[in-house]
Amino acid sequence: MSSQECTKSNGDYAWQKNWDEGKTGWKVHDTLPKISLSPSNWSRAEVLYFTGRGPFQYFLKRFHLSHTSTCSCGEEGTPIHYATDCILTTSWHMTKPSAHLQKEWYRSVASHQLSRNKIRSIIAHITNYKDLFRPDPP
Repeated sequence: MSSQECTKSNGDYAWQKNWDEGKTGWKVHDTLPKISLSPSNWSRAEVLYFTGRGPFQYFLKRFHLSHTSTCSCGEEGTPIHYATDCILTTSWHMTKPSAHLQKEWYRSVASHQLSRNKIRSIIAHITNYKDLFRPDPP
């Protein structure tokens, strides 16, 4: 092994170790556990969904942009709720995973194009009809 290959290998190991032991980014880490120099080619909607930082009531409440984290259907407005339970996104529902399989579910959704298309449609729907999803008064 050449010194350049050894340096790259050690650098990749250190980078992966930092990614595994980091204190932030766990939502993305659960979906993309291995580091890579090749881009994931996620759309903006997919980034918003997989990071949980999209137009979700749960996220809006966390940053005091809403008075409640509840979706207008009465459930907690998390990304997984919109993809599996919310009556307002029924057209794009996927099978809801059990709590202990959520990491695997996110990985599966991220790796299948049809599921990613559904995620993009859900985000577009929530964005286009945000008044339907917010129980907040205007």
